[in-house]
Amino acid sequence: MEGLRSFRQQELVVEHLNRHVKRTRRRVDPRSAPLRPRYSVIPHFSTRGSMDSANRSPLFLQQLLGGRDHASTHPIAGQMANFAYLVGCRESGECLIVDPSWDPVGLVRIAEQHEMRLTGCIATHTHPDHIGGSWMGVQIPGVRELAVEIEGPFHVHTEEAGALREAAGLEAERLIKHGDGDSIEIGSVRIELLHTPGHTPGGLCLLVEGHVITGDVLFVGACGRVDLPGADPRAMFESLRRLGRLPGETIVLPGHDYGMAPRSAIADELRTNPTMRAGSAEEWARSMGGTGF
Repeated sequence: MEGLRSFRQQELVVEHLNRHVKRTRRRVDPRSAPLRPRYSVIPHFSTRGSMDSANRSPLFLQQLLGGRDHASTHPIAGQMANFAYLVGCRESGECLIVDPSWDPVGLVRIAEQHEMRLTGCIATHTHPDHIGGSWMGVQIPGVRELAVEIEGPFHVHTEEAGALREAAGLEAERLIKHGDGDSIEIGSVRIELLHTPGHTPGGLCLLVEGHVITGDVLFVGACGRVDLPGADPRAMFESLRRLGRLPGETIVLPGHDYGMAPRSAIADELRTNPTMRAGSAEEWARSMGGTGF
C-alpha cells in the first residue's frame, strides 16, 4: 500500500503539472521516468556573443534543471522540471541563487564548483515548487535548508514576504522586501526587479544584461496558471504585456522547462506564444480557454 500511495502522490503532482501547462507542447506520463530534456545545461550565455572575447562580460549566469543538473534522485523533481538560476559577477566571485527548490545544498555545491560564493537568494514567487515546503503530500527541500548553508539575505516582493519568511524560518533581518523597479547589485552586475503579478500577487521577473528570468509568469510558448489562490487573470494579462515591451532580443529564461526549448527571446514569444499575441484582454481570455476577468 505504501508503494501505491507514493505512486498516487506522483500522479497527483503530474496531474497538477499537466494542468499547469495545458498549452505547452509536451505532457507528462506519471508512469514515465523523470524527464530528460534534449538540451544540455548552458554554463554561460550572453547576448554579447562569445564570452572569450576581449570585452568579456562580468555576468555569471547558469540555468539549472531540477532532476537533471541537481536533485537527480528526487522522485518528483524531474517531472516538475523547475529551473533554478545562479546569477552573479565573475569579477567579485559572488552570486545569488534564484528559486532554490528541490536540492538547495546541491545548488550551493554547483556554485562552489565554479568558484563562486553564494551571498543570497531571490524568490520569483513563493509556491513550494520554487522555494520548498510541503506540497500535495510531497516534501520539497528549499529555502529553509538554504538558510543554514548561506549567511546572506533572502530577497522577495513585499506581498509575499510573509510566506517566504515562514517557509525559511528566517529572522526578520535576513529578509529584504522589494517593490517594482528595485535593483540588486552584486559586484558590477545589476539585477532590476519587475513586479509582474498574475500567477501570484508578488511575482517578480529579474532583468539582467539582456536576459529576463520570468519565474511562472512567462514560459516558452505559454504562461503560468491563473486559477490558483492569489492568481489574477487581468494582472497576468498586464504583466505579459509589460514583458512584451522589452527589447525583442531579450533572452527569456523561464521557471520551468515546459516548452520546446529551455529559453527563448521576447520577439519569438510575441510571434509564437498565444498568451503573448492577444491584442485585448478579451482575446487573451479566449486564448487561455475562457478564463474570465
